[in-house]
Amino acid sequence: MTELPFLYAALSIGIVWLVVTLSEAWVAKTSIDTVGKNPELNDELKGLTILGIALVESAAIYALLVAILITFTDGVSATKAMSAMFAAVLPGVLAGLGEASIVVAAIKAIQRNPSAASDIRGNMIIFIALVESAAIYGLVTALLILFK
Repeated sequence: MTELPFLYAALSIGIVWLVVTLSEAWVAKTSIDTVGKNPELNDELKGLTILGIALVESAAIYALLVAILITFTDGVSATKAMSAMFAAVLPGVLAGLGEASIVVAAIKAIQRNPSAASDIRGNMIIFIALVESAAIYGLVTALLILFK
């Protein structure tokens, strides 16, 4: 086995973690800025922010799984490893960015209308689940590539 699969495993996790980390920081920054302007929203936004960051994190977990499988599955060709990497990374990056933008929008909406926080949170979760499906499809595709 060549060493290229190890490079693809590293790229798989490295690229997604970079984008997910920046997305999580964007969510946290927005929450902190909002609480700085409206301290009475601290309790409401703390839970929403933690939930949002946890949901954004899932894309990185999928990439980690693919990286582990590339690394520890015997006989993975460089072509399969690269294909699995792209299948996990591209949807993971876009899902992470999309989910973060949904959480940021929810935080800003709650700042504008705190009385609608419950409805906004519910909508945020539903919309993130829809965006998350793209990352799940990427993970399933990567698994199919690796084990075919």
